[in-house]
Amino acid sequence: MIGLSARTPWRALGRLHFLTAGLAFLLAHGIAMAQEGQESSSAKAYFRLEKPIRILSPHQRWEGDQFPHTLSVVEMNRDGSRYWGWYGLNEGGGIGLARSNDLVHWVKYGKNPLLTNARWPSVLAKADPNDPGLLYVAYTRDYDTPASYIVLAVTHDGVHLALRKILVQPVTHQRNQNPNLFRDPRRGRFYLTWYRGSGNSVIVSRNADRLEDLDRAPDKILLSSDETLAAPTLLCLPGAIGPGQQSSPIYYLSTEIHPRGTEWQTKVFVAGAADGDFRPVAENPVLRGGHACLFQHIFHNRFYGYLCHEVSPDQWALEVVQAPLGPE
Repeated sequence: MIGLSARTPWRALGRLHFLTAGLAFLLAHGIAMAQEGQESSSAKAYFRLEKPIRILSPHQRWEGDQFPHTLSVVEMNRDGSRYWGWYGLNEGGGIGLARSNDLVHWVKYGKNPLLTNARWPSVLAKADPNDPGLLYVAYTRDYDTPASYIVLAVTHDGVHLALRKILVQPVTHQRNQNPNLFRDPRRGRFYLTWYRGSGNSVIVSRNADRLEDLDRAPDKILLSSDETLAAPTLLCLPGAIGPGQQSSPIYYLSTEIHPRGTEWQTKVFVAGAADGDFRPVAENPVLRGGHACLFQHIFHNRFYGYLCHEVSPDQWALEVVQAPLGPE
């Protein structure tokens, strides 16, 4: 510490004051720059989405006056088709199967539906190390009621689904639906994320070491809103590892929103964990014009998002939107 006596020259005092003020300015400027950097880094951008392409037509008789609304895709390499996708109808009339070799052109299974009184299938492969060929399917039952709930089924062939258990129990005057199954590539844990509606909109999360233990895991509220906020799906971008490229994984949580007086839109949030502190990405909503229910996938270093599009009141079309993961 520098001490000042009564004999200190005034010129020295002035010089010291100048240095002190300069240091204070630099310190304040540095803090402001650091805060600005933190704010900009927290508002991460989403993928550069290309123009959506319509898929999954023509209409099948069992679909009646309903429309394909969601598509959950797994790489299967079976029966001449590399990719298998399970879709649900908009009003819960059932679940169908479609297959593709390029993720864009899909052919519906000729013996649909696989299930009735079922909506919003979310399919996860290789979840059981003792039975890697087993597929797990979470879906909604009693969709159009005030006590919809979520169940878990299993299948080996992708066609015959056997009910395993109830994941989220029915609750009077509480809608539990829009399930999303996710395995964290970093931690290896399994997550169930879904929409709960009971006067307001809530996005709920559970996680467990074993997928079949998700029915007993505690709930964690990720997001809530007085307006429509639903249809959650998770996606993880692993962090880069290499010289000068180390970074942490990024978790994107896609949701649908319906602000009062507007059309359906897609809003995405980002966090550092699958059940973390999710914040909106930059330039939200990422999709407008009646686009909602986005299922996020990455295949062969490219993003594929399957979503529904309200082309007119109560008329829906299923579409795919693509994006590069980095500069092309």
